[in-house]
Amino acid sequence: MQLKTCHLASMRRFFNTRRFILSGKNKISILNPCSSCSPRFCSTLYKLLFLCMLCMLVMLLSERDASINNVATPPATPSPRIFCIISTYGYRQSTTAIHIKRTWANHCDRFLFVSDDSHEEIEPAVFLKVPDKWHQYRAHLEYVHRYHFDEADWFLYANDDNFVVVENLRHMLQSKNPDELVYFGCKLRSHSNQVYMYDRAAIIFSSATLQRFVLQALPDESICGSGEMGGAATEELSRCLSNINVQAGDSRDHLGHHRILPLQLKEHLNIPLNASLELHKNFLDRSYYHVENNQIPVSVRYISSHIEYMPDAYNLYYMIYQVKQFGLPPANNWQEADEEQFNLDGNVYN
Repeated sequence: MQLKTCHLASMRRFFNTRRFILSGKNKISILNPCSSCSPRFCSTLYKLLFLCMLCMLVMLLSERDASINNVATPPATPSPRIFCIISTYGYRQSTTAIHIKRTWANHCDRFLFVSDDSHEEIEPAVFLKVPDKWHQYRAHLEYVHRYHFDEADWFLYANDDNFVVVENLRHMLQSKNPDELVYFGCKLRSHSNQVYMYDRAAIIFSSATLQRFVLQALPDESICGSGEMGGAATEELSRCLSNINVQAGDSRDHLGHHRILPLQLKEHLNIPLNASLELHKNFLDRSYYHVENNQIPVSVRYISSHIEYMPDAYNLYYMIYQVKQFGLPPANNWQEADEEQFNLDGNVYN
């Protein structure tokens, strides 16, 4: 019994907590493990610990951001590059073309004025002694293909009295393929059932269309005539493109409302066209699409129209690009409104 008591006493002494805590000059405090170290050593140790923790935090945040970016960010679709060809004449350069350069032309990725005379501000490419419109089409498009083909995916051919909302055109072309044989404009049909684009409105060519037109159609007289065409220039242009399997595309929006307008914008806004006017009657007789009640529904994604009074270019430019509407959702958030359209009187209809 005494032996057992001694054994227990020795075990208590062996497991005494004082054996695990140094005393005197070698003591270690749990709250301050560096209490017995030099201040310089402790300062260095604390700095190293802080840097390690900071590095671990940065690594964790970087891994989290990388995982979020990989999941949430879809691959960006390249924005279509648009080269604008703007046709004018020497006697109109200071009265019409100059106003186009000061407004919407600067929204193209690149633009080029083509004319029969030079001008110090618009700096056009000059084509002398080419009076026929069909010959102008041939010369202008061949020139752009030769010197500017690699600068764009789509080529807009406009007159100096067209107003173009380039951003809306870019939006329309976002879902199109520039390698397709297609072109767009204000679509008409001749009395001989030839589909063509209205010459007073803008015409848009894919890069594939421009290349095939210049390299395959123009050199072949059986595909494209080389004689003068007068007022039938766009009909001949469309006939040539049809001969090389280029499709006349639909430039209307998803509701069938027109984005490329043949007349002035004010002539389309909730009023019917006047069939007694020759210009209106010509369009109504030849429109490729049915025009109900002589009224063309205008898309809120309007792309282009005709201008008669050139100061209107500044009015349109101001209203489209500079006026700010407070209290309304962002106007460019179209993806949320793909299934609805706003009428010009503010009502919504499907």
